[in-house]
Amino acid sequence: DDGRVYIYWGFERSYMAEINPENMCEILPGSVRKDIIPAGNGPSDFYEACSPRKIGDRYYLIYSPRKGSRLDYAVSKSPTGPFEYGGTIIDNGVDYPGGNNHGSICNINGQWYIFYHRMTNNSVFSRRACVERIEILDDGRIPQVEMTSLGFEGSLSPYRYVPADIACVLKGGCYITERNIFQRAVVNITDGCVIGFKYFDFGEDYSSRTMEFSAKIRGCGARGQVRILIDDWKEGMEIGRCDIGLDDSIIYSAVRCVTGRHALYFVFEDKYGDVWDFAKPGFENRPICELEGFVFSK
Repeated sequence: DDGRVYIYWGFERSYMAEINPENMCEILPGSVRKDIIPAGNGPSDFYEACSPRKIGDRYYLIYSPRKGSRLDYAVSKSPTGPFEYGGTIIDNGVDYPGGNNHGSICNINGQWYIFYHRMTNNSVFSRRACVERIEILDDGRIPQVEMTSLGFEGSLSPYRYVPADIACVLKGGCYITERNIFQRAVVNITDGCVIGFKYFDFGEDYSSRTMEFSAKIRGCGARGQVRILIDDWKEGMEIGRCDIGLDDSIIYSAVRCVTGRHALYFVFEDKYGDVWDFAKPGFENRPICELEGFVFSK
C-alpha cells in the first residue's frame, strides 16, 4: 500500500506488522501490533485466519471468529488500525450442520464475492469450497448473505439434473457424504429431515398446469414419502408428494406447475405410523432413503 507492505496473522490473538519491501521477510522494528481485532470468548472475537483487503479508502480484515461457522469482518481507515467490528458476512451453520469456516472476498468483473467452505462427510475436517455474491455498500458495510446452492450462477434450472450435494439446507440430522470422487449423496434421511436448495428459475410457462418430478434415490429398506415445497419448508406452498419405496429406484410424481424464482425444499416422512403403529417405536430414526439427485420436466 503506497510502497509499504503489511502482514497480518494470528491464532486466538491477532497480529500485524510492517515488513521490509526490499526482502519481503524482515519485520521492521517497532511495527508489530497485537490484538488488532479484540481477543476473548465472545462470538465475534478473533479466532484465526485473517485476510486483509483494501477497498477504496477502507481496510478490511475478514476473519474466522470464535463462533466458527461464521466469517466476520472488521474495518479501518488505516492499515494499522484501529479496526472496528463490521459484522458477519456469512454463516454456514444457520440451516446446515455448520462446521468451521475460512475464506475471504474478491472482486471479479465488478462483482464482489465471498469465498468460504461448508462441512461435508459429517466432519469439520471435510470441507467443500463455496462462493456467494455479496454487496459492499457506499458506507463500507457488507450486509450478511445467506448460504445458497448458486455458486456463480444467478439462478439454477430445475429442468436439468440437480445433484443432491449442492443442497444448502440440511435439517434433522441428514448430511452429504462422498461415495467416491464422482458420487456424493445426502444420507441419514430420517423422519422430519429437510433438504433445501436455493434458487431455481421455473420460467414463465404455465400452460401445462403440472410438471413431473423425478428423483434418484438409494433405498434403505424403508417406506416413506417426500413432500415438495417452494419458498419455505414450514409455511411454503406444497406442490406435490412422492412415495419412497424399499429399494434403489427412480421415483416419480406429477406436481403442481409453478413459475418464477423459488427456493425448493424436500420434507421427508416415514410411513411406519401409517402401516404398523405398534412397530413405530422400534423404527424411530431409521433412514428412509439416500438422495442422489432430481429433476423436473414439463
